[in-house]
Amino acid sequence: MSEEPDIVNLDDLPMKPALLVGSSIAFALTLFPMSYALCCLPLALGGFAATTTFIFKYKVRLELKYGMKIAILACLLGFGASTILYDVLWAGFGYRIGFDAYVSFLTGLAESAPPPTGDQLLDSIELLREQTFGIGTLIQQVFTVILASGIGGAIGGALATAFFKKGALAQ
Repeated sequence: MSEEPDIVNLDDLPMKPALLVGSSIAFALTLFPMSYALCCLPLALGGFAATTTFIFKYKVRLELKYGMKIAILACLLGFGASTILYDVLWAGFGYRIGFDAYVSFLTGLAESAPPPTGDQLLDSIELLREQTFGIGTLIQQVFTVILASGIGGAIGGALATAFFKKGALAQ
């Protein structure tokens, strides 16, 4: 007979270490605008790391909904923090992290595209350069952080929960 309980109380297991790991990874990977080209992959990696850290730290099996919850919270914290840093630098100093590399990448794509599409993309790039920080930008970023963190975190948390099943079930 095993001395390990069949069910572990989740209230006894703090999320803080897992959130710190996952949000740090999400922060680092989403800080630069080029990460948008990877869609939700940086957030899925941060969420995966958060849930995996929780599972291995406490040696538990998680229900899918709880693994996804940890991952989504980590992604919200990390992506939210990187967006705040980006906005502070943009609004305060007119500096956008990695913006020149992003515009250069998009310009290369536009120049290799056929004429009607390439011209439209070049016009969009010019609008992007002229964009100023304001309430509209802030609202768009809030929705982007929430939506992308939800999608990326759910993917990463679900994968970690499915791959790693250690010890007793945590509920």
